[in-house]
Amino acid sequence: MNAVSIQYPIASPPDVGDAAPLGSGVIWLRLPVPGALRHINVWLLEDGAGWTLIDTGMNVAAAREAWDGPFTAVLGGRPVTRIICTHHHPDHAGLAAWLADRFGVAVYMSEPEERLLRDALAAGPRHDAVRARVAAFERDGLTVTPEMRPMAEFEGYRRVMSGIPAEIRRLANGDEIWIGGVRWVAHLVRGHTDGQLVFHAPDAGLLIAGDQVLPRITTNIGIYPEREDPDPLASFLDSFGCLAALEPEPLVLPSHGDVFRGLRRRLEELRAHHAETLAEVEGLVAEPMTAADLAGRLFRAPLDPLNRMLAVGETLAHLHYLAARGRLRTVEEPGTPRRYAPVPRR
Repeated sequence: MNAVSIQYPIASPPDVGDAAPLGSGVIWLRLPVPGALRHINVWLLEDGAGWTLIDTGMNVAAAREAWDGPFTAVLGGRPVTRIICTHHHPDHAGLAAWLADRFGVAVYMSEPEERLLRDALAAGPRHDAVRARVAAFERDGLTVTPEMRPMAEFEGYRRVMSGIPAEIRRLANGDEIWIGGVRWVAHLVRGHTDGQLVFHAPDAGLLIAGDQVLPRITTNIGIYPEREDPDPLASFLDSFGCLAALEPEPLVLPSHGDVFRGLRRRLEELRAHHAETLAEVEGLVAEPMTAADLAGRLFRAPLDPLNRMLAVGETLAHLHYLAARGRLRTVEEPGTPRRYAPVPRR
């Protein structure tokens, strides 16, 4: 199980809005995403007389135009017969309802991700869950500005989702799915969200990795009020055991960036990255401070409202990890935001 270096075997990745065949009945589609990410990779798998689609892209005009235009030729007159969403985030499930309605098919996802999707789309501006979400951010020292409020109140989420699919079927950890004669095994991995699914095809040597393992950027691991996992960084690191044990070491199909080999090496890099971040956080907390204050020190570049919220969420995940292991302590006082402080030396 020696880790090999990371390699990018596909010489010509598809441009945004285009597609490239990978072999084994898999087609790599790249859809536009607003903002710094620029794209999401989604996967079209040959499935008898049709196609299974894994992830959908975001509900934005450019992505819909790709499905109406270039991807029509990729489908070759064969229908999508099944849609699987690795998780509920808009770039992965934003067009699920739109495409499911177009093809008259079900959408598959895990139970935790279905709950998160339904809760976010059901929550209007005056919904109790929305008020609680805003209050939770403010409890950790984040001032929810007017510019930030659409994200805090799920309005930004609803804007780039096509709705709740008419039929959602659940997949669980360990479920096996046969697609075009290839066996794929679903693995539920937490950390990035509460129930993301990744899919391993042992015989084909492929792993559709969602956002759990990305080749060049680090996955956002954050604490957000709507989630149930109290220690997502621990969950994320724990998932590495399952992924590192996959044999043979697969070609990784990530949601962002290029297809790569070197899964175990990348897991080592991610583990080291979070160890360094935890040490940095612990070193910065020399006196009591809120998660929002600490995020300002960790993320020094100017951030837009959405990324400011994500930065606070990621900072919280590292603070919770340290507090749960006795390396920091929480300070809760009435009328003031929650703070984190060093553990007194004995």
